[in-house]
Amino acid sequence: MIRVNCLHTNTAIIHDFCVLPAIQGRGYGREILSRVVKLLQSQEYSQIRLSVVTQNRRALSLYQSIGFDASSKSLYYVIPINNI
Repeated sequence: MIRVNCLHTNTAIIHDFCVLPAIQGRGYGREILSRVVKLLQSQEYSQIRLSVVTQNRRALSLYQSIGFDASSKSLYYVIPINNI
């Protein structure tokens, strides 16, 4: 699954990119992401962004191999629901 949103006329954001665990490691993720990036470039998007959990080393490696660079990091705050 992959979802792409347009933020501005020249910026696309990739959200919710995932490959079923049963078929991970077969190159499908790289192929999907490469094709989506090429499609967005052909539609004249000059900036493509995505987000990833920094502990997800496999995803980070994939994104970097396609050409993405880390530009910023975000901290997320979590609270168990029973503490609310």
